[in-house]
Amino acid sequence: MRLEVLRGCLSVIYTVGVFGALLQVVGGYWDVAWHILGIVETFFTPPHTILYTGIALALVASVMGVLMGRATLRHDLVRRPLVRGLQIAFVGGILQLIAGPADYWWHDTFGFDPFLFTPAHILLISGIMLVGIGMALGAVRLLPAKRAGVDLGRPLASGPWIQVLDVIGLAALWIVLNTFVYLVTDVSGIAYTFGLNESVFDSFLPAILVAIPMALALTGTLVLLSARRILGRFGGATAVAALAAAISATANLGFRAIILAGTPEGSALASFIPVYLALLVPVALFDWLVRPSTGGAKLIAAAALIGPAASYLDGWHSAIVSIDAPIWFVYYLGPTMIAGALAGALHGRFASALLARRARDLRAKSTP
Repeated sequence: MRLEVLRGCLSVIYTVGVFGALLQVVGGYWDVAWHILGIVETFFTPPHTILYTGIALALVASVMGVLMGRATLRHDLVRRPLVRGLQIAFVGGILQLIAGPADYWWHDTFGFDPFLFTPAHILLISGIMLVGIGMALGAVRLLPAKRAGVDLGRPLASGPWIQVLDVIGLAALWIVLNTFVYLVTDVSGIAYTFGLNESVFDSFLPAILVAIPMALALTGTLVLLSARRILGRFGGATAVAALAAAISATANLGFRAIILAGTPEGSALASFIPVYLALLVPVALFDWLVRPSTGGAKLIAAAALIGPAASYLDGWHSAIVSIDAPIWFVYYLGPTMIAGALAGALHGRFASALLARRARDLRAKSTP
């Protein structure tokens, strides 16, 4: 009986979980902005409130998924790939339960810390990443399941609503992938955490300065191409990019511009926001001109052209470059186009991994 009840609530469970993942990335972006500004803080801040509300929602959803998965993995081959994302998110939720008290202790003991790479943050960010990946996996697999006639429950199971969940899930996935890029390239944070001299990393700095925009172009283009392919309609990639950009423009760029109002940096950030949002134009053109069925050299060429926009839409790196050294946008064009082309070559495998072969073949496995 318990399994049947959970089956009938699968769309509701993912709605709660996906919105939990969204709140986590919004709170996370806002929290990083606080750290960058050096605002003296305690553990109890507005960004942490949003972040941990998202953690609570995602944990509730993932616990339900684990309960469902215990029986589903044995008896229900049709829904097996649909609960996998909730199980991945559950692991992330456990890490977050550990990270919450650890982060509280860290702030209480050491006060403000300006780095992304600290023990408490590593746990927390790893949890956010797993939740974002898990909820995105589950959300995109609901759509082919719906089209195959799998019963996802009556409330919140319409095709348009599931597409909304896909857009939110993919935008959150994009942000957590970019967060991973920043985590592993946070040279100052690594030096701070392990008590190393930052000069040790000086020789790697030129490579890091090129690797960051290339990695951002790769992750962004992969997600945008996958959104176009998974949603299968005009507007899908644009909606994902617009949501990710809205989060950065408010929780990151806009917040910092408001706090720094009246300063040269605040004015520069405020001036950059319209330019930043204009980066959505090439994404919309790509979305309009490139068919979901397009492949081969044409798709790789289109992906190469969209790579720079995907990289700069992250917001963090592009804002720094815009304020400190705008000429670097020109230098980054080549590397980000190469990364975009690579994403064009790899996105089919990436999208297939998100969907899972079993999820795409649900029609063949479903029974009347």
